[in-house]
Amino acid sequence: MADGRQDGEPMYVRIAGSIRRDIDSGRFQAGARLPGSRSMAVALGVSRTVVLMAYDQLESEGYLASRSGSGTYVSARPAGAPAYGMPVEEQVGIPEGPRLSRLARRAVLPTGPAADPPAPEGEVIDLAQPRVKSDPRSLKAWVHHLMALLRRRDAPDFPELQGAIELRRAVAGYLGVERAIEIDPDDILIVSGAQQARDLIARVLLDEGDGVGVEDPCHWSVRHTYEAMGARVVPCPVGPHGMDIDRNAEALDGVRLVSVAPSFQFPTGTVMPEERRRALLQWAYAQDACLVEDDFDCEHRFGVCTTPPLWSLDRHGRVIHVSSFARSMFPALQLGYMLVPRPLRERFLAVKWLADRGSMSMQQHVLAACIASGQYLRDLRRIAHRLASRHRALHDTLQARLGSAMEASGSVAGGSLFVRLPRLPCSATGVLVAEALARGVRIRSAERFHRTPPDHATLVLSYAGVSEAALKRAATRLAEAYLAVADSAGWTDGSESGGDVVAHADVRADR
Repeated sequence: MADGRQDGEPMYVRIAGSIRRDIDSGRFQAGARLPGSRSMAVALGVSRTVVLMAYDQLESEGYLASRSGSGTYVSARPAGAPAYGMPVEEQVGIPEGPRLSRLARRAVLPTGPAADPPAPEGEVIDLAQPRVKSDPRSLKAWVHHLMALLRRRDAPDFPELQGAIELRRAVAGYLGVERAIEIDPDDILIVSGAQQARDLIARVLLDEGDGVGVEDPCHWSVRHTYEAMGARVVPCPVGPHGMDIDRNAEALDGVRLVSVAPSFQFPTGTVMPEERRRALLQWAYAQDACLVEDDFDCEHRFGVCTTPPLWSLDRHGRVIHVSSFARSMFPALQLGYMLVPRPLRERFLAVKWLADRGSMSMQQHVLAACIASGQYLRDLRRIAHRLASRHRALHDTLQARLGSAMEASGSVAGGSLFVRLPRLPCSATGVLVAEALARGVRIRSAERFHRTPPDHATLVLSYAGVSEAALKRAATRLAEAYLAVADSAGWTDGSESGGDVVAHADVRADR
């Protein structure tokens, strides 16, 4: 037998490969009896166990067959079967690629931003990535409840399709206190995060070619989920008070679904007033359409009291409410929930059954214990307090240095600040990003969240994981970068700025 030794391979793999090549070459014919494992081991200078492992491997591949009390033989090939060593493509020809479904052809993986230029040495403050640092007290409580669960004799096993009843009851109690939502636990569906919720909504309510209204700007994944299902996406501009249904009613004529985030719109951070929410509901009733209420990040509110959710205002089962626990507890917790109108409950469960048999059971029970103990609510209060002070540090420092050259929104909740720079054209955004990085601040453009690119530069500054002191330094450096870019193109002379941008010497102070 040829050795065929390859460094790093186990010995039994090498021996099996050598025997396989001897069979493929015809040296060992079908029906031939191989030497016994002891004889083979002596001949090769290895242990009998290694030879047995090689024989077992080849038997599992169909090359060998063992006969009790007789020995190990080369398997016989069926009449007309091709030789072992002939490549499959030579037997049948090279096939074309597998045919894809229309969904698979439309679906794309998220693409990250273009690679940043090399950052300067020293401190780089990252306002580009939304980083949520888990609170040590939250993690300690999680571990405590997890250990208690594991010590129970009746610890959960297989997950429930709709979600653990303990968690659904805990969520119902929490929503009644915090969001003024009266809900039966049977109307709650636990999902593996907000993205699964959107996918289920698209599968249950949309056919190819159906129209869907989507806020513009919004997180790109919302838009892409509906586009991948073959829906016709209708962008609805978001103003200072959210989406205005009266302004968009003509474009939305005949759509099946409208997705909105009335309590904290991402990325702008705007809040839709109650009168606009009621007008949206009246429109949905008249148009026989459903509304998806995305409750992303509004639990971390610190600017205003909560406005009644669309779900609470709905009287005819047209609202599907979606929220997630990941940002509230820690990012790795991929759990969320949906509030589903009763006429749709069975349909959503049937479609979810096709995707999975229920979200991770153990995490559901631990989360239920955290909510029931009050830990979850205490965490939200603590996070909101921390975010409020960080928001002020970033916003106020930018405002003091840029004045009316900057328009900011997102002052009520969440961990990001949406910044418009109306005097800087959108085409200059890349230059601004590079200039900010050169000064030690990493920022990201909000352009990818727009369906229709804005005329001017827009930024999303994520501050949740950055200290107040670092945010003040970052805001000062970002203001410097803005002035440097604007100066180079002549956008900050007296006639353009009206004297609103603070003098350069002041901007550079306290760096």
